Formats: sequence, C-alpha cells, structure tokens
Amino acid sequence: MKRLLILSTVVLMSYSSNASTIITKEKLLERISALSADDMKGRAPSTVGGEKAIKYIVNEYKSIGLKPVNGLYKQQMKMVKIQKNVAKSSVKITNKNKDFTVKGDENPNPNFTFWSTSQKPVVDIKNTEIIYVGYGVEAPEFGWDDFKGVDVKGKILLMLNNDPPLTKNGKLDPDLFKGESRTYYGRYTYKFEQAMKHGAAGAILIHTTPSAGYGYSVLQDAGVGAHFAIDVPGSGYQVDFLAHMDKETSNAMAKQFGYTLDKLFEIALDKNFKPISTGLTLNSHIETDISSVETHNLFGMVEGTDPKLKNEFIVFSAHYDHLGKDAHAKENEDSIFNGAWDNGSGSGAILSLAEAFVKAPTKRSILFLHCAAEESGTLGSEYFVANPPVKRNQIVADINIDMPNVFGISRDMAVIGVNSNSMGSALRGLAKSVLVDGKPVVITDDPNPNAGLFYRSDQVHFAKAGIPALFVESGHDYVEKSHDFYEKKSATVYHKVADQIDADWDLTGLERDMRLMFKLATKLGNDSEQPKWNAGNEFESTYNNLYKK
Repeated sequence: MKRLLILSTVVLMSYSSNASTIITKEKLLERISALSADDMKGRAPSTVGGEKAIKYIVNEYKSIGLKPVNGLYKQQMKMVKIQKNVAKSSVKITNKNKDFTVKGDENPNPNFTFWSTSQKPVVDIKNTEIIYVGYGVEAPEFGWDDFKGVDVKGKILLMLNNDPPLTKNGKLDPDLFKGESRTYYGRYTYKFEQAMKHGAAGAILIHTTPSAGYGYSVLQDAGVGAHFAIDVPGSGYQVDFLAHMDKETSNAMAKQFGYTLDKLFEIALDKNFKPISTGLTLNSHIETDISSVETHNLFGMVEGTDPKLKNEFIVFSAHYDHLGKDAHAKENEDSIFNGAWDNGSGSGAILSLAEAFVKAPTKRSILFLHCAAEESGTLGSEYFVANPPVKRNQIVADINIDMPNVFGISRDMAVIGVNSNSMGSALRGLAKSVLVDGKPVVITDDPNPNAGLFYRSDQVHFAKAGIPALFVESGHDYVEKSHDFYEKKSATVYHKVADQIDADWDLTGLERDMRLMFKLATKLGNDSEQPKWNAGNEFESTYNNLYKK
C-alpha cells in the first residue's frame, strides 16, 4: 500500500509538470476571439454585451470543471451609473469678463472633457474661482504639502498630474516619491479624492503625455462615457465638477494668469509652493442621468488537495469588461471597442490556466476571478476585496493578468511588482529555464515606472488590503520586431476601436508566459510558506495586520 501511495504521488507530480501543455495558443485564440467578437459589443457593464460575456465565462467555468465558491459563480455588484447629458451640459471659463474658450464634449475632438460625480441630477456652478494647487499632494512622510493650510472649500482646483518629480544629482530622487516609479499620489484618482477631501467644488487636471504616462486621447471621452460608483466605505469621490484638459489648452489657460505651462510645472517643484489664485472663474451647468445598475464579478475554484492548506487561496484575476461603444463614432464607422488585448487576452488566459489546474490541483485552493468594471475605476476588484466570498486572510496571493503578450516571442516578460514580494524571486528562479536566443527570459518590473501601472489594474486592491500581488503584462523586447514595436502598437490600439485581433497577433508568447505562470502558481500552491512582501514594502504593515504576523 505504501509503495502504491508513493507511485501515485510520483504520477501526480509528473502530470502536474506536464499539465501546462493544456495551455495552447489555439485554445487561447478561441477564447479571446469569442470575448472580443462584435456581438459582445465592447463588454461594458450592465449592457447586453456585458451580460453576454458573463454568460460565456460562466459556461466556460462549468465546461472546464471549476467549482462554484459557496455555491455561486457570480457575485452581484450593485452600482450607481452616472451618465452626463452632453447636449444639456455646458462649461464656460472667464477672465475678467472675457471668455477663455475651451472645446467641451459637444465637440468631436474635445480638449476639455468634464462631468460630475456628485450623484446630483443637476449641478450649477456659478462664478467659481479657479485656484492652482500644483500637484495637489499632501505627503507628510516626504514633508510635502501643496495646500499649506489654504482654505480651498468651494473652489475649482487646477492640478498637475503625477508626483512632484524631484531630482538629486541630476536624477529623480529615489528617496522622494519613489524616484522613477509613480506613487499613488501621482494618480488622477488621488487628485480627485483630494478635491473631495478639501470640500472643493471641483478639479481640473492638466494632462500631458509625459506626466500622465499616456496620451490625451485615452481619456478625452471621459465626460461622454458612463461613470460608476459602488457602495463600499471610502470608495471613490463625489465632486460636483471634474475635468481633464489637454496640454495646449492648459498652456493657453496658464497664459491667462501670467504663466506658461512650463512655469506652472517649475514653481510646483518648490517645497514652499503655495496655492495661487488664477483670477479665472468657472461657470458650468451639468445634467446627469443617474440610475441603479448591477453587474457581476465572476469566479470559480479548484479545491486544494491538502486538508489544511486547501483553506488558503491563490487568486488569478483578470477583468472581462471593456469600454462598450464609441459615442463619437460617425455613421458607418466602427464604433465597437472590442477590447481584444484589453482585456480579452487576460480573461481568456485565466480560463486556460483554470483548465490546466483542474487537471493538476495544488495543496492550496486556486480561485479564478473575472473582475467587473475595471475600466470604470477597478471597481469589481475593489468590491471583491471588500466583500470576499472567503475570509480575506485566507487569500494569500493575487496574480492579475491584464494586457499580456499577444505579439509573439519576447526576450522579456513584464511583471509589475516582481521586486516587491517573494513571488517575484520564485518567478525569476523558474524563468531561468525559459530560453530565448539561448538566454533566460528577462523578468522586468514596470517597463514604464512613471505610468504607475501597479496602481492602475485590479491587483492594487489586493495589495492595499495587504495581500501580496503581481501584475502580469506584456514583454516589450520582441524577437524579429523593431525595438519600439510595443510603444507604437499600444499607441495605435489602447482604448481605441482598433483593439482587435489583427495580423500582428501571435499567441506563441502568451502560451509561453501562461505556462510559466502555471509553474509559478503550482510552486506557490504547494509551498509550506505563504507569499510575503519584501521588507520595507509600503504594504508590509497591512500584511502583518491581515495575517497576524
């Protein structure tokens, strides 16, 4: 009997090492194609297309053999939908009785997109002062305060994107705001939260591509598209007026009060900076349709094999939603945001990972989570972490997959957060056996630290709760492609209707990367120790509180 037990264990281990071959580029393509098809209509929350995506994914769970969690595959998520009535909304900025013209959302190519999140049907802002507050940052740990006690209640805050880029010896100072890496202080969500915290009537965020990490086209429809909010304590921001303004318009506005945009950036780097009245006033009328809608997070699990460790969960996450349809599309133009790369690819990938783990379970349980409403502000993952179907401290890791490699073999693999926790060192050890041009694939952290990608996808809410997390993205150094292929491709398709499966797609790299993630999760699932943050990490103390370390 003992010999048979040993033999069966050897067979199980052998099968586990081969189960990753279930993950194939053909099956990946099939699933991504289904999720990004035109009939999914962009998979926006609480739409016909979004519901069709839900049905497809749950059917895949059942076909694969995933078990429901507490008897459920779906987690209901009630939201407030906020949709500006563009035709009935307006904005005007005035300088001493002379209008400063901005192109609002009624234009086909707006340079000033605005909306309200206060959840009021009608907002009227009259002759309200615009005050420049630099980066709008209050960071006591860095001795930084852009407000200096100035009362900005009822004002419109004009703010810069990003962290204050402070230098030392000609380089960004690593001891202040993480140097090259964007902190949460640099996120637009933090800026809008600051407006709410200070009782401001609103906020205008100055956008430049270097300071934001992406082009203005990514968000120029923010005032047209729907916004969502969830009922989770501390979630989001409710402000009467919010706006993004492009670089050229920002520079023109700066000149209205005696500055240039470059000068605004310069003076905001002074630690002694104080808010400046611009002399400009804003008038706005915003009508908003407010409704209650619901969508669902989706999940299924592979139960662990160990009587004790099966009560601990490794989560694979990916968001299945996308942007729906383009409100600015002309008649007979393609209007569907198919979201093949973002994030049909990640959603299809974790289905294939699930299929492999059904054949080769680990000691710990593995939960596969398809998050709703990521494009609406990572709301699905926020809701899941606030209301998990298991105890929060039973979740020991999250591996989030968002826009992974779909363009062939790369010499690198971007895994944001790889330098922050023990999963990173485990991954680098496994990656040594994955060769490209005779050399191990290089596991990089954020390829664009200034973009602050760790704070821009679903893993952030796991991390903020103390749960070690990684964010698997795409490599950037492709074999047989130009060195700038990734940047050019991303600029062409990111949040555009062009995000479809096209001639550049080659899922050989995705197959390779997901097989590597299977091996990583297998190791994590069988290790006696749970993953942990590296010493000194910003989430370490929360981790210690969560797991009582």
